[in-house]
Amino acid sequence: MNGQQIQSKIISMEIDVLNAVRQRTLNQWTDGPFVKESRLFFLLLPFFNGEQWSAKMETSANTVAIVYSALHAHDKVREEMPISKEQQLTVLAGDLYSGIYYQMLAKIKNVEMVQKLAAAIIQVSEKKASFHEHRIQQPDEVEETVKVIETALLHSFYEANEFQSYGELMECSLLYQRYTEELEALKAGEFSYVLSLLGDTLIHNSFIEQWLMERLESLSEHILLKANDCELEFEVKAILLDQIIPHQHSAEQLTREG
Repeated sequence: MNGQQIQSKIISMEIDVLNAVRQRTLNQWTDGPFVKESRLFFLLLPFFNGEQWSAKMETSANTVAIVYSALHAHDKVREEMPISKEQQLTVLAGDLYSGIYYQMLAKIKNVEMVQKLAAAIIQVSEKKASFHEHRIQQPDEVEETVKVIETALLHSFYEANEFQSYGELMECSLLYQRYTEELEALKAGEFSYVLSLLGDTLIHNSFIEQWLMERLESLSEHILLKANDCELEFEVKAILLDQIIPHQHSAEQLTREG
């Protein structure tokens, strides 16, 4: 599968998700459904790499993408009073997406996928709730929180379809992307829950930056190793390193400069 075919398939999945959850009023008042390209890439990674891929797997992958949309919609609600019409509709959008993905799973009668996905949703929700707990978390604990939020849904899909061999590559890559985003937010002086938690123990921004840079360097090495372990096809590996995590090549240089 060449690069153009990979991009076309990702766009096709995104369109399928948008069509599945399209609702005119909600789209007018909210940002609408959204799923990161990297998550779509890893949902489709086994297919891109030549694994056996059924219509049932395709439906399950679309369902996981819709779950990400639902959780993203709820994340967009800011904690402020009074609650605006846009915020109320954003909550409703998340509920709508949630109902749709359960309906999709019920249609294909995929009991194992329903069970694994439901367990993953609980894990993600619990970790997101920890952002609002008034307790100090060590950096390793913060990383575990980020890891679950970014990867639990994808792990449930991999486990249900026996694609676990791609799990570590996916995990390292999504953590790398998230830490890249956190580093950019730190340098821009923007708030994030992850930076706030790290600040409880690392205290100063320079220490947070150093920790993020060290994690990026370590993850970049693991990504290359895991990509080789998974025996990714050339075009698939090129898309991963050049488009999904484009900062990966500059991690070592950024670390030296930091």
